[in-house]
Amino acid sequence: MKKQAIVMIVFAVVAVMTVQAGSVIGMAVSNGQMQVDRSQVTGNANLSEGSSVKTGSEPSRIQLTNGRRAMLAPGSAAQVYADRLVLESGLSLVATPAYKLQAGGFEVVAAASDAQAQVMVKGGVVQVAALNGPVKVRDGAGMMVAKVNAGSALDLTPGTKGDATSTMRGVLRQESGKFMMKDGLTNLDVELRGASLGSEVGRALEVSGRASASADRESQVIEVARLTRVEADPQSGGARPTSGDSKKPSGGTGGSSGGGSAPKTSAGMSSGAKIAIALVIAGGGAGAAIALTQMSR
Repeated sequence: MKKQAIVMIVFAVVAVMTVQAGSVIGMAVSNGQMQVDRSQVTGNANLSEGSSVKTGSEPSRIQLTNGRRAMLAPGSAAQVYADRLVLESGLSLVATPAYKLQAGGFEVVAAASDAQAQVMVKGGVVQVAALNGPVKVRDGAGMMVAKVNAGSALDLTPGTKGDATSTMRGVLRQESGKFMMKDGLTNLDVELRGASLGSEVGRALEVSGRASASADRESQVIEVARLTRVEADPQSGGARPTSGDSKKPSGGTGGSSGGGSAPKTSAGMSSGAKIAIALVIAGGGAGAAIALTQMSR
């Protein structure tokens, strides 16, 4: 009986150790102190699903057993999962494609094998910068909000929950029976639906309306509720100049057209989120990105 009891205890210990080993999804590594699951550690610590990591004065590397990698800048906090990193504050760099980074209700992922996504949370704004390749940004419902080109950055402010309004600006074109527009701010090639769009082909427009995900989920479809002619963007090309005798769209498209030109702006809206060009990519943001990139090598 004693022998059987000892054997049972050994089996129980092995089982517990196996469960514990199986729960480890990776490791956090730092040259200084950090907090992992609210415990102060130095050097490195094992991570389990949902582990919290808070960096001190030194950045930390997140190395997962599935091969995915991320970086946390000094003074940053995040929760780590096998398929995503949830950034709560500070700055992070996702150095592995397909590893999602969530922040402020947005989901960010690299769109190319060599691309890296840098995300900074500052107050109620989420700044997304793309390094070495394009980066995709989706909202909490999975709808594409923006595509950030390499070397550029956008500031995103979450919109009201349930607000699916998008405002886009570009040159309207007709393609395979659809009305399409490439928005210069979000880099989304959206499909527009609504009355009187046929008479606006070739013009530079600003449109607003309810957005839904495109069939391939790589862009949006906008039901146009407001349409305004604007000055053509020289980089867009193909637009006719605004004229004073422009016809007002009819059949429920609504809004104003013609007369004065809408002022140019570096901000817009996509699926309820306010979006603006971030100017710090050439300043402090870039410096932090370089430091993190160098550490990730």
